[in-house]
Amino acid sequence: METLKNEVKTDVCIVGAGPAGMLLGLLLAKQGINVIVLEKNADFYREYRGEITQPRFVQMMKQLNLLDYIESQDHVKINEVVVFHDHKEIMQLAFNTLIDEESYCARLTQPTMLAALLEKARHYPNFKLLFNTKVKDLLKDGDKITGVYALRTAGNSTNAEELADEGEFDIRAAVTVAVDGRNSTMEKLADFELDLDYYVNDLLWFSFEKPESWDYNIYHFYFQKNYNYLFLPKLGGLIQCGISLTRGEFQKIKEEGIEAFKSKILEDLPILKPYVEPMEDFKPFVLLLCKMRYVKDWAKDGCLLIGDAAHCVTPWGAVGSTLAMGTAIVAADVLYKGFRTGDLSLETLKQVQARRKDEVKMIQNLQVTLERFLTREPVKKDLAPHIFSICTKLPDITDTYKRLYTREKPLDIDPSFVFAD
Repeated sequence: METLKNEVKTDVCIVGAGPAGMLLGLLLAKQGINVIVLEKNADFYREYRGEITQPRFVQMMKQLNLLDYIESQDHVKINEVVVFHDHKEIMQLAFNTLIDEESYCARLTQPTMLAALLEKARHYPNFKLLFNTKVKDLLKDGDKITGVYALRTAGNSTNAEELADEGEFDIRAAVTVAVDGRNSTMEKLADFELDLDYYVNDLLWFSFEKPESWDYNIYHFYFQKNYNYLFLPKLGGLIQCGISLTRGEFQKIKEEGIEAFKSKILEDLPILKPYVEPMEDFKPFVLLLCKMRYVKDWAKDGCLLIGDAAHCVTPWGAVGSTLAMGTAIVAADVLYKGFRTGDLSLETLKQVQARRKDEVKMIQNLQVTLERFLTREPVKKDLAPHIFSICTKLPDITDTYKRLYTREKPLDIDPSFVFAD
């Protein structure tokens, strides 16, 4: 079949339909800006994506008057973090000790959140979402990026009935925003330069049914003999477990075999026996590389990187999606004002990084500090939980937690972004 060639013009082309991309698309569409969102996958369903949102996310959704709508979806509220060493509690952090209102993390599956944002966006005919659409190259006018060349296979779309179901597309836009994750295609195509590329740990995920004795609404962390473990509630009565490994350690584990691995897990946490013992291979596990990255300059003429494409963080603290959505809100404000004044210059696009860099850098620095306690190096791994326990009792630790989990003040954005009830 002959491949179709289509040319489409829009105000903003957003590459990536994750939480930050969909939120940005919704906010811009609300302001009357024409938006096309491109998603390479066929739908929103992927396993083990960041699904814990911080109290600062709850604060941001309340500021936009979207909180009640978001929380009308199926979700779990997490009110505290508890840390154990050899099954003994060494730290308890209740979020209501940090902030009076919005004092919880909200756990939504990403498909649930993205579907909710899409349902809001459907109300705006100037919003278009194309699934099964992969960016293959950039469109340029000299050094200015003027859009993308993309290939679309047959798939779903929203408010895009006038576009071809499949074929090649030249999508021309006043601004192209890359929100396509930590392995950003746009970052590579546009040759953005990294300022930070930090990678020392991995996280191995699997899920199991919640034991009856566990509180479903608590974020658990365990320092144990063989491994460190992170436990999060997962919708559907499940618990999601992350096993902290050093970089490349999983390959050695696989070489030793599943039985040896199971033995170490059950030595650490016998309560997992009904779920781990039946495992016959490594198929239940999904490896996440705990990379932290920071792009030196997030903007080029006609193009802006946000979210993990610009400032990827590790899973520790479960702050990544919240941080990305904060940047999306600021980007929407900058672009809206740029369209209103007719100034979408490189200097305008740079305002996003200027307004977000302090918060992003602060969280990345906190994560580097936290990862020092996750080391499995000999001697250090035995000292780490004791040092962690001492540090959590220091007088200024509450301020550190507040900076990690909450916002001191609302985002400085135009009031027109607030949704009506």
